[in-house]
Amino acid sequence: MPHLAIDATCLPQYDKLDRPTRERLLAATRKFRELSLDALYAHPDLRIRSLPAGQDPRIRTFRISDSWTGVMLAPESGETFLLVHLLPRESADAWAKDQRHDVNTVMGTLERRDAAALEREEARRGAMDRAAGESAASGWDAPTPMRRAAGGSTVLSAPTTTATAPSPPAPASTTSGAAASGAELFAHVSDHELRRLGVDAEIVNFCRSLSTAEELRMWAAALPQDQYEVLSHLADGLSVERVLREVVEPRRPAVGAVATDDYDTAIRHTRERVIVVNDDREIEDVLAGEFNAWRIYLHPKQRDLAYRPRFRGPAKVSGGPGTGKTVVALHRVKYLAEHLPLGGRVLLTSFTNALVETLKRNLGLLVTAELLDDVDVITADKFAMDVVKEVSPEISFWPDHDVRGLFANVAGKHDLPWSGEFLFQEYKHVVMAHGLTTLEGYLDPDARRGRSTPLDVQQRRDVWHAIAEARARMRRTTRLPALELHAKATQLLEERAEKPYTNVVIDEAQDLHPAQWRTLRAAVPPGPNDLFIAGDNRQRIYDTTVSFKQLGITIVGRSYPLRVNYRTTTEILAWANEIMRGQSVAELGESAPEPAGSTRSVLQGEAPELYGAPDEATELAALAERVRRWLADGVAAGDICVATRTRGIRNTVTKELRNRGLPAVVFNAQEDTVTEQSESVRVTTMHSVKGLEFRAIAVVGVTAEALPQMERVTDAEIDQNQHEADLAAQRSLLYVACTRAREWLYVSWHGRPSSFLPV
Repeated sequence: MPHLAIDATCLPQYDKLDRPTRERLLAATRKFRELSLDALYAHPDLRIRSLPAGQDPRIRTFRISDSWTGVMLAPESGETFLLVHLLPRESADAWAKDQRHDVNTVMGTLERRDAAALEREEARRGAMDRAAGESAASGWDAPTPMRRAAGGSTVLSAPTTTATAPSPPAPASTTSGAAASGAELFAHVSDHELRRLGVDAEIVNFCRSLSTAEELRMWAAALPQDQYEVLSHLADGLSVERVLREVVEPRRPAVGAVATDDYDTAIRHTRERVIVVNDDREIEDVLAGEFNAWRIYLHPKQRDLAYRPRFRGPAKVSGGPGTGKTVVALHRVKYLAEHLPLGGRVLLTSFTNALVETLKRNLGLLVTAELLDDVDVITADKFAMDVVKEVSPEISFWPDHDVRGLFANVAGKHDLPWSGEFLFQEYKHVVMAHGLTTLEGYLDPDARRGRSTPLDVQQRRDVWHAIAEARARMRRTTRLPALELHAKATQLLEERAEKPYTNVVIDEAQDLHPAQWRTLRAAVPPGPNDLFIAGDNRQRIYDTTVSFKQLGITIVGRSYPLRVNYRTTTEILAWANEIMRGQSVAELGESAPEPAGSTRSVLQGEAPELYGAPDEATELAALAERVRRWLADGVAAGDICVATRTRGIRNTVTKELRNRGLPAVVFNAQEDTVTEQSESVRVTTMHSVKGLEFRAIAVVGVTAEALPQMERVTDAEIDQNQHEADLAAQRSLLYVACTRAREWLYVSWHGRPSSFLPV
């Protein structure tokens, strides 16, 4: 019987289908498992047909509805069909006739290229070569094409592969095996080395015409996916051997080489982009689930981690945006809940209420209500409060901004030479970070490691006594700040013979303070499968650092990086990565640099749109027009989010959009949850959008004054290292906001743009 596989690159189109069309698509996919090949081709509703003239004779189209068409690769051998695109009926044939699928014999994967665009470019380059020769003979220099952006804006746009392709400069002449031109992007890589990395002869010839990495990125949608990844890493400066080790070798099939005509095997081996569905439940999970395939579907490496029967101790999964860390964490909870001992419980925790509510909703789609009863999904702060309230029911929460005022009061009362902010930073990053309870502990030479402001022994004594007084005042009230709650909760949990949880799963782990980690460590007895940690230090938007070793959390040999992004397009991810260029990023929970290797995306789309306005009013008007165009293009209001640096700007944007007749609502991460049914555009802060995702994101007000927001940055005179850490956290905040976008990213500012922007 036939099988159906789905290319993940077509899944963003699924969001554009209305509910009746989605149901028709689901019904159509069932037929691929229910009918024989002959019956499929003869089915009157599917209307499967080949193209009269196309680059690839294996491509077929089939009818989904009167308005939508599916494009698939039909098998010549085997019975596996591959769904590669969903398109409006009027554009399906034009797109499909230009595409060609080939087996990459080095990596054993199936790749798609826009063969027509590449052929047109080859012809154009030939014409330019001939014209250049004629110009040289006549002594005339041909003019260089120029691009100009209107309105003072900077717009980056992805090339179309269904019309005229972009035009890179004419290639310099090369000899086989080595590049002859120093201006050539890949002059340092021989033809032999490119072929060794899986780049075929056509693409080797093509890439010799490229001079810049930007030209390469413009061609991303047209080039074979795996070959483009190889070329992009080489363009970023990675060595041939490293690309071979990190990109090519992990893809090579264990069964040996895949023949050029063995499409069935190649489809099944393309595990990072292709989902092979085996039954109705799985196809419904992939296509009809409330959260899309890249959010619930586990690729082989992810499934191995989520459903591994036993880790000998704490395990960590790290990776860039959209690599599936949360997906793995959710499935890990499912596995643990299914294998709980009698009376066992699982804690799933994240950083904010909004993230927790999203986890609850998505976990409910994976597990039964009976299993869900054995899982607590709460923030780490809520857990600490619950533990403390068991013995002190009167305790309430004391916000950090009030705590800062307390330290300012203590500093003034004692006429100390340090500000209240300095005392608060010592309290947060030294005393509470290291769990210090005595003066002797604070006097230890290693206690202030990493702090750049030196203190002699007497100064340490004075600082300690001031902090001790502030903490004593806290304890005399019925309010406690978060760090004190966690210190008390840790003490209570360590005194318990029976811990409240059998397993703890931690999502968005990079922003937890060491005091929060101690609470979570004390919540579960040490042993196999005790802690499962998911996070990414590139997305750390708060000013804390953590050492797992100091916390007694040993993950040596149980740390697993994820490298494939299933959410954000290549174009958005590549641009956002420029925000972090040159930044030193440590491995989660460690002081060592993060493991070598970069995140890559399986999705392609439009590059970010950037707009610099002369003033705020013009910027807001342009934002309203951008939102209006998204809505007109069929993007649901609930799939659009506007992110701002501050609450004040958030409120201004919301009012402006409403005044212009656009549905807009303020989203508060501490109170609101994200649902698919929202009929309004959400407007929120960059902090609140953390961990969420939307089809379209507008990040506005990215000015030099807003990012970095210097009043949120520790003065360098107080502590230079903390000053730099605060700046890095704000840079990461912009990176996080931009990588929430799945398909469209719009970034704007007025006046001077932020220095963090790669513009």
